[in-house]
Amino acid sequence: MNKPKRIPYKREWWVIFFIIGFFFINYPIIHIFNKDFMIFGYPVFYLYLTLGWFASITVIFIFTWLVGHRE
Repeated sequence: MNKPKRIPYKREWWVIFFIIGFFFINYPIIHIFNKDFMIFGYPVFYLYLTLGWFASITVIFIFTWLVGHRE
């Protein structure tokens, strides 16, 4: 039987995800969204943090799901 291919450099992908996540919660990016502007009655800053949190969980879920199905 053929063994399914593993995702190459799995550990490097985790480091890349961490660096991207760290970049998006650093001062210059946070400062861009820390304005007195509201969308649907919510400050843009809170929406940025909430949607960024949801996006990071989704990316991690998809990545771990792909790794789990390939092994």
